[in-house]
Amino acid sequence: MFKCLINYNFTPEKDWIGSDYVIYDRSDSKEFLKDFDQSKIIYTENKGQVDFDKLSYIIDNYDNLPDVFLWGKTNLFKYISKEEFEKVRHNNSFTPLLTLKHNTYNDRLGPVCFYDSGMYYERNDSWYVGQLDYKYFDSFSAFARHFHIESKRYIPFPPGGNYILDRPTVHKYSKDFYEDLRSILPYSRDPAEAHMCERAYYTIWG
Repeated sequence: MFKCLINYNFTPEKDWIGSDYVIYDRSDSKEFLKDFDQSKIIYTENKGQVDFDKLSYIIDNYDNLPDVFLWGKTNLFKYISKEEFEKVRHNNSFTPLLTLKHNTYNDRLGPVCFYDSGMYYERNDSWYVGQLDYKYFDSFSAFARHFHIESKRYIPFPPGGNYILDRPTVHKYSKDFYEDLRSILPYSRDPAEAHMCERAYYTIWG
């Protein structure tokens, strides 16, 4: 399976990546991927979080995407165990990649995050906006209204934003849609809007 992976200051294991891949590297040094095939690495500016590069891959290859591809981060196993990944790595359709062992908890307002039917849900309170730069949207709900997607009390998404994607799933939306998503990101290294994108993909494609 082809892999589109984003890297930042990390040296991934080669065995699971294989030979069919492209890596967008936004690291502070080229040393992290010095032992990888340099013809398969695109060095990029560290802007817009990983989502800028992830969306760039879809935009730049929209008309010739692989039938099926893994779309995520080189540190994938921070977000799903190797054992869990083995069970789904050969899937050939839309599959969110996530561990079922993420910590869940409640506060005085009720559940903050939980699992349901194998998917992780987080309370839609845009908690990260107060900790990051934001320019276009001050909440996930405002972001969702602009992009005409659902914004419910709890948002289903795989933390880390890693997926197996197939071409028909990506083509549910136009190239212009992905360009619009990407356009709200490059003003900052870590914009709050990137975290909104991460939380939106499952709703967009699911």
